[in-house]
Amino acid sequence: MELKKAINERRSVRGYKNEPVSKEILEKVLRLATRAISAENTQPWEIAVISGDVLKKIGEMNAQSYLNDEEVDYEEASFDGVYRQRKIGVAKQLFGAMEIAREDKEKRRWWTTRGFKFFDAPAAFIIYMDDELSDLSKFDIGCLTQNICLAAMEYGLETCVEIQAVMYQKGLRKYTDIPQNKKFVIGIAIGYPDENFPANSVKSDRAELDEITSWYGFEE
Repeated sequence: MELKKAINERRSVRGYKNEPVSKEILEKVLRLATRAISAENTQPWEIAVISGDVLKKIGEMNAQSYLNDEEVDYEEASFDGVYRQRKIGVAKQLFGAMEIAREDKEKRRWWTTRGFKFFDAPAAFIIYMDDELSDLSKFDIGCLTQNICLAAMEYGLETCVEIQAVMYQKGLRKYTDIPQNKKFVIGIAIGYPDENFPANSVKSDRAELDEITSWYGFEE
């Protein structure tokens, strides 16, 4: 897929076909993605690729932790001002597509639970790093994450980057051998998109360039 087309058409997919993704394809995605920008070539990322029963068990444990209102291991960021407005804006788009009313707490809880279960995707990447590394290394991991999402499209796959994947971590610790000195950063659900799933029609807006850009040293 042409890079320009992939960047313009990339979206967060929250509904997937019940179709497995082969290890071979996921390896191809990662070989391409790990060419990501890395400060001083430190390559601080490590990646757990999870599928099958292991992914299902982790998702179920995550969901149960949420339903039990357990304390999270990784706090979701809070936003104010224009950043909060943008977050609310896409949430309204998603709830509208899914026909979930504002007052329908049960259905909203169901929707949130799906996120903790990786949106029922057939596979997921969990990205983590040494806990001795500084938050600056997360910049590199952001570059890797973008590359994964774009590389996936080359193989007909779509993704959803989600903090929910690492908010509860006892399932990840139980069903993988990732050591305690590794810090979870982000998760990415991946699979073949179900185009009939309503939320997949949502494509989040972006601010106009004039709102976020200042130009210096250019002639009028």
